[in-house]
Amino acid sequence: MSVDVFDNNLDVDAILDEVQLSPEEEIAQLRQQVAQLTQSGHELISTQTRMQSLLHNASDAIIQFEADGTVSVFNSAAERIFDYAEIELLHQEATHLFEVPDSFKGSTPAYLSHFSRTVKDQYAKPLIGLRRDGERRQLEVSIAEIASNDLMLFDDFAEDTATPNEETFEAFLCILRDITERKRIDEELRAHQEHLEELVEEQVQEIREAKEAAEQANHSKSEFLANMSHELRTPMHAILSYSDFGLKKYATAKPEKLHQYFDRINTAGSRLLGMINDLLDLAKAEAGRLTYDMKDCDLCKVVQPILHEYEALVSSRNLTLTFVSQAPEMKAECDAERVGQIVRNYLSNAFKFTPEGSEVVLSLDSVTTDDGIDQILVAVRDHGDGVPVEEQDMIFDKFTQSSANKKGAGGTGLGLAISREIAEAHAGQVGMHNHPEGGAVFELRLPVELPERIKHLSGMA
Repeated sequence: MSVDVFDNNLDVDAILDEVQLSPEEEIAQLRQQVAQLTQSGHELISTQTRMQSLLHNASDAIIQFEADGTVSVFNSAAERIFDYAEIELLHQEATHLFEVPDSFKGSTPAYLSHFSRTVKDQYAKPLIGLRRDGERRQLEVSIAEIASNDLMLFDDFAEDTATPNEETFEAFLCILRDITERKRIDEELRAHQEHLEELVEEQVQEIREAKEAAEQANHSKSEFLANMSHELRTPMHAILSYSDFGLKKYATAKPEKLHQYFDRINTAGSRLLGMINDLLDLAKAEAGRLTYDMKDCDLCKVVQPILHEYEALVSSRNLTLTFVSQAPEMKAECDAERVGQIVRNYLSNAFKFTPEGSEVVLSLDSVTTDDGIDQILVAVRDHGDGVPVEEQDMIFDKFTQSSANKKGAGGTGLGLAISREIAEAHAGQVGMHNHPEGGAVFELRLPVELPERIKHLSGMA
């Protein structure tokens, strides 16, 4: 933007008529006036240069549109925002710099002026600028309308072409601030805040669930202790009662009666020993001191003796115990005694809930996981009522029993928890699901070959 310095035509004759000076004095006075005018011109040029420097180096973009809509100023910040050089846009209408509604097509300054007056919150609804490559930039804009009188540098010498109350606008000065990056950061902060709120809510939910789980575990433990007290007291009471009968009647009782007393004492003692062993095994497993003797085993041979153990129970309850194996030999690296303990737990549960005249099925199958690991699947299916869906995920937890077991089936609820500890020590898994045709299916998955870390711990490697 430039302002012309125009010449002053001095009326020398008038000056000489008013003041009678010698020619030398007149020349000296004229030289002084010329020197003053020259100094004023230099100062004006210096001021103009500084203003142009400030204008072009301002941090905000500045665009000046003339009255005819063409660009007369396009500073460095504007060049950076729009990716156009000033020389490309000077004396051009530059209608491609902004997204302009159809109603303002061909009149960019009018739209900018309208936008600055009507949009109160430009941060929420920014002006859209367009870079050379079409990228949209979000801008805040302020407009200064430059009147004709604002362009006059020397009012004393300018012709008064307008009436005192009339003002004509000669140019529009647009100051633009690019808020694209600030809005992006604010959006990221807002998203982060929302995400943080979600994380806090998730943590609160986790704490709430942990609290509920702890309360449930405490409740389960209390129920377990109460149930365990009853389970331990029952066989102990039987042992004491029948031994007392024997002591009182050993001299007069018939041999078969004494045999009955001893048989019931033995049964109750075996039951009590089993519960104590379960408690000890669980304590050892939690402490990491449950020992294992890992060897190559044929699981068909492991389960056969167990099947014979239940022949009397099966016969007395008119049940059918069926064994199905995919192959004559099902070999895996495992502790045969501990795997047998899991099978016994599964079968004991199955017999508790299978009604008389029904069938319990023990099966062995070869399976391969999605990771390509070969496994042996041991499954026991009963024909009971199954396990409620809401209890299936926690049926293997310590001190937890199915609600069905609380209806009089008995037991301590430790067998399945111990089974899971044994399975995990073999890098295996336990699980259960209800069969579509009724009853529950309890499963044990054992890897055919143990991982090296387990082999090393068990002394196989």
